[in-house]
Amino acid sequence: MKLVLPPAGTLKPNNEHDPLPYYYRRLTGWLYRRRLQTGLDLLPAGGQSVLEIGVGSGILVPTLTAQFPAYTGADLVLAVGLPPLVAPGCQARFVRADLLVERDLEAAAFDTIVCLSVLEHIADVEAAARALARALAPGGTLVAGYPMVNRLMALLFRALGFANIEAHHVAEPRSIDRALRRVLRPVGRKAMPPLAPVGLALYQCTSWRKDGP
Repeated sequence: MKLVLPPAGTLKPNNEHDPLPYYYRRLTGWLYRRRLQTGLDLLPAGGQSVLEIGVGSGILVPTLTAQFPAYTGADLVLAVGLPPLVAPGCQARFVRADLLVERDLEAAAFDTIVCLSVLEHIADVEAAARALARALAPGGTLVAGYPMVNRLMALLFRALGFANIEAHHVAEPRSIDRALRRVLRPVGRKAMPPLAPVGLALYQCTSWRKDGP
């Protein structure tokens, strides 16, 4: 599944921390777009219903709605102008939802969940992992993506103009991995740079399967 980047100026940020401008800048654009493509590369073919957790400005909406007949985009705050991004023929809806509030997401309703650059912002990652597993239908796939949380990553974010990233990245990759392993089965991993181990990666995406009838 290839990322389709909406034209510059199409999207609106959903809050003051939305990284939207970085996707279109010359120096940072490749890096930010590449992390999305890394997650898309892990999505299995043939999915029918996808839930995107952390829809943000809607940068993935055109890509996902072109590939899935049914799409749900969820976030704490919804950006302006999301519906026009939906590809023709897709049944799409956008909902305000909190992963830590059980009733906000339907149980076993999605055969695919995309959750990129979200879990590192949630301190109670165990509860977030349980919520993702609950929303996933048996046999379904979750693709989660998250940056490394270390001094090198903090320095990189400062160089990009994002100071004090430590206050936003509160869950380490190993904690996220442990939480997801308790409720789902690991299937695959892709890293930036490719094949980099956890300690040396800048960003990684992992895929998970929900077993059972």
